[in-house]
Amino acid sequence: MIAVFGGYGTFGAHASRALADAGIPLRIAGRDGERARSFAAGLGDRHEGIAADAGDPDACARALAGVRVAVSCAGPFSALGTALPESCLSAGVHYVDIADDRAWHLCLRSWDGRFRERNLTAAVGCSSLPGISGALAVLAAKRLAPVEKARVTLFIGNRNPKGEAAVRSAGAQLGKIFPAPQGLLRGLAGREIVDLPPPFGARAVHDWESPELDLFPVLLGAREVRVKVGFESGLANGSAAALAHLGPRLGSALLGAFTPVARVLSHFGHSGGFVKVELWTAGGATASAALGGANDGQRMAALPAAFVARSLYEGSTAVRGVVTAWEALGAESLIGRLIEAEYEFVESG
Repeated sequence: MIAVFGGYGTFGAHASRALADAGIPLRIAGRDGERARSFAAGLGDRHEGIAADAGDPDACARALAGVRVAVSCAGPFSALGTALPESCLSAGVHYVDIADDRAWHLCLRSWDGRFRERNLTAAVGCSSLPGISGALAVLAAKRLAPVEKARVTLFIGNRNPKGEAAVRSAGAQLGKIFPAPQGLLRGLAGREIVDLPPPFGARAVHDWESPELDLFPVLLGAREVRVKVGFESGLANGSAAALAHLGPRLGSALLGAFTPVARVLSHFGHSGGFVKVELWTAGGATASAALGGANDGQRMAALPAAFVARSLYEGSTAVRGVVTAWEALGAESLIGRLIEAEYEFVESG
């Protein structure tokens, strides 16, 4: 059995459906037991729901009984604490999450030895950032060496549900000063234009703190790394950039007031998006790789966690310790599975 924490939420529901479609019995865990049981019932007879808070050690222990793999789609991860991965270590359960929180990654990667000692895998960040972006970087780097500079773009279509965790995550980035390999950056500042595949085209994007800032210098040898986020809605993009100048505290407060408007506007535009990675050599040679489409961007973001969890459940992933999605499955395999799920892969250079 696989336990999916936050399994009825925005991203968790996509991961849960993908695992259920693969014939794997699930335990849907969430703070609202009735919602968890109702969602599980909708998946079929083999699945069950349980009330469990991913931040409560006792609740985690109960939810992990008889489980082989735990998937965490609960968030925001910065506020959860480490109760779930700690409980997985104690129970002998593999751990998978969709975290794009940089500090969370640094914390979990320091636990590599603990998971190896228990012959367990902790696959962290099995989502758009850094899971898909890292796989794209590996593929692009095969056509370009040595890499001097990397730029990652996450572009989000407007017609996507705006969950509380996503809003809080964006609020924490507004105006935040954070280190990159090349120096200090400011969250949702640093406007640049990135060319994206159709139907999006040239779009404005802004700086975002993400685990690639630590991963890509090691993975690629890059001395400059930028992670960018852009929104299809011009109002959302411009508002975020303006709020960034106010700093995290005031910007977050005003973002909360803007959220109801954003939810109304989310009925327009596309439900898809793209992850794009661009690499440069010191001499200016380039290579890029992108994955996405006009529709179902949130499903794309959740599928890497489902793919890794299924592989661990079936025993086809032998790597142990704390790893990324592309380390668990292989970059070509991960991107290949997403292409099979009907997302578009575009490369150049």
